Amino acid sequence: MSMPDHDDARPVSSTHQAHTLRANEVTVLREMVKVYELESANNQVVSTQLRRITQSRVYPLMILIVKIVNVLEGSVRRRLGKAPLGGDVIAVPSPRPAMSKEETGPAVAPVAPKGGANSWGYRFFFLRRGISILLHALKVLVRGNGGRQSPRLEANSYAAWALYYRKFSVQVRDHLTRRMVLFTKTPLLSIVMATYNTDHTFLREAIDSVLDQIYPHFELIIADDCSPDATVRSIVAEYAKKDPRVKLVTRETNGNISAATNSAIAEATGEYVVFMDHDDTIVPHALFHVVLALHEHPDATLLYSDEDKLNEANEVFMPYFKSDFDPLLLLGQNYVCHLTTVRRDLLNELGGLRSEFDGAQDWDLVLRVSEVVDRSTIIHIPHVLYHWRSHVGSTSQSSEAKPWALTAGRRAVGAALERRGVAGEVREVGSTGFADVYFALPENPPLVSIMIPTRDGIYLQDCVRSVLADTTYPNYEIIIIDNGSVKADTMAFFASLDERVRVVRDDRPFNYSALHNSAVDSCRGEVLCLLNDDTTVITPDWLSAMVAQLLQPGNGLVGAKLLYPDGRIQHAGVLLGLNGLAAHVGQFHDGNDLGYFWRMALASEFQACTAACIVVRRSTWDEVGGLDESLQVAFNDVDFCLKVQRSGLKVSYTPHAQLVHYESVSRGLDIADDKYRRFMGEVLMVRDRWGLEIAQDPYYNPNLSLNHGVWELAYPPRCSPWYTGVE
Repeated sequence: MSMPDHDDARPVSSTHQAHTLRANEVTVLREMVKVYELESANNQVVSTQLRRITQSRVYPLMILIVKIVNVLEGSVRRRLGKAPLGGDVIAVPSPRPAMSKEETGPAVAPVAPKGGANSWGYRFFFLRRGISILLHALKVLVRGNGGRQSPRLEANSYAAWALYYRKFSVQVRDHLTRRMVLFTKTPLLSIVMATYNTDHTFLREAIDSVLDQIYPHFELIIADDCSPDATVRSIVAEYAKKDPRVKLVTRETNGNISAATNSAIAEATGEYVVFMDHDDTIVPHALFHVVLALHEHPDATLLYSDEDKLNEANEVFMPYFKSDFDPLLLLGQNYVCHLTTVRRDLLNELGGLRSEFDGAQDWDLVLRVSEVVDRSTIIHIPHVLYHWRSHVGSTSQSSEAKPWALTAGRRAVGAALERRGVAGEVREVGSTGFADVYFALPENPPLVSIMIPTRDGIYLQDCVRSVLADTTYPNYEIIIIDNGSVKADTMAFFASLDERVRVVRDDRPFNYSALHNSAVDSCRGEVLCLLNDDTTVITPDWLSAMVAQLLQPGNGLVGAKLLYPDGRIQHAGVLLGLNGLAAHVGQFHDGNDLGYFWRMALASEFQACTAACIVVRRSTWDEVGGLDESLQVAFNDVDFCLKVQRSGLKVSYTPHAQLVHYESVSRGLDIADDKYRRFMGEVLMVRDRWGLEIAQDPYYNPNLSLNHGVWELAYPPRCSPWYTGVE
């Protein structure tokens, strides 16, 4: 049924009277939308220009010169008895928004070195940093920025963000220590580490970071893999004498990473095993948050945290703020990685790490764990607990440092598919070490009914001909939902169509949801495909890729990658909570952009996908009741996707299905007065219905922004490692 006029409609809710908007209010809101779109486009241009500037060979040196001039200026002003420009406070080089309520407990604001600006400690601090930036600037001047993975020390906004929001202090330590009194259990955690000719400084820093943990109930078991450098074993033995929690396991022969780590696991006595590399560090509250998560999730079998990297100057950079557990994304990359904690009995049951996958042994382990436990027992801790060391020879700086790891990862994914009885091909994603899984169709692919609604659509003929000519999927029918077309050329086109295409006439007032719900009765397919009439095919196997992914266990709906006619991305999944409700991933980015940690280049789960191109089983459609007809135009796809998820199935995206989408060309944008009132009513309706899901998208980390760009740092973040649930 169609939605009544707004004058007769009931309020969306008792608090949101969207239908009462006056014409002048609609005009103001429409102008705000235009301004937002223009500002967003301008921001993209400015960001692109800034990135190009920062890629210059001379940029780091220029920044260093500016910093030196600032220091000299401050020194001269002090000698002349004049106040420093901007006051006496040492500013953090990043936005300084007001702190959230979560942040107002322990003091976490950055502090200057003790002793004041004239102290030797202060001078040494800035001298050491200046030397680090100078060396870095000279490297970039000589080598350039091409292909580098290491950070630009002079342009590290995340370091400033972490200094402001994640500064660990004495007050924080006291606060979290007091919180441990409320722990009802204190499990022993066994941290396992394998060493082999480890840099002595890195090894000491790694061990020191463990011994500095707030949570005291752990053991650190270090297995030395027969290092030719005997000093490595001496360093570990030195720490073992000082602290009985440190244990050295000496191997007589070299067996590589898996064998050495298994030797450490064999000596573990803790209930849980924590994996750590020999040259990395963990934050002081890492184990505390592992145990806190175990209290909140007593059935947890595997826990993992966010992570970042540590550069040559011991500054953090390149944070990976991860999604909650996503088995589809895990087939593409080992995003779980660090810090990983696994229940020891489960680890022993699986036989530990496997040497045939050295270089990707942790990826292989997580894949095997995920196959034998319920996904609800795999817990994501949304805090950076692990610093991955970036140096020459480490995979954190370049995957080419250990080329065998690239093939090992793909082999691990291939082995996982074989164990699961899933037919598919694992391909390489450039030289990234990631895996691109192409699922295979069954021998007899199901019939797909492609529903295309139109009303004299200007791109309809291109759309239908593109599907018929360019689609390699062998078993489909096209149902054109004609919503009142009147033009002669449209009627002539309908008359020219062959038996693969049927036209279903429906002259009701436009209601996207109602049109599809009615047309489903005319569909013969086991799988339904919703396709806009302003799309054309780019990749011929688009439908094959979508259906093959849909047929995998647990999948309820699959969306495609859509591009604007100029090649920019229009849709690569939908994240909830942004812009007050939802946002397309990758919108306006270059079509070849791989996205945040390659998210747009790999298949993964999302809360929703745009219905401009989706596939769903007919049985799932019937189970959830199809589209909600009270949502005539906007967000009926978001609502439908959330209903699919509520049924126990997952929504996912595949980059292998690519189409051009002219987006709203058929109907126009929802900015006219009546359309805008209807649009706002649908926004509020979806927000009322799915408020919790919108506020807490499991695929979008709370450390990332909701209001100034997808995958950008949040100011402030919506979570805090200092908040423990009782404050």
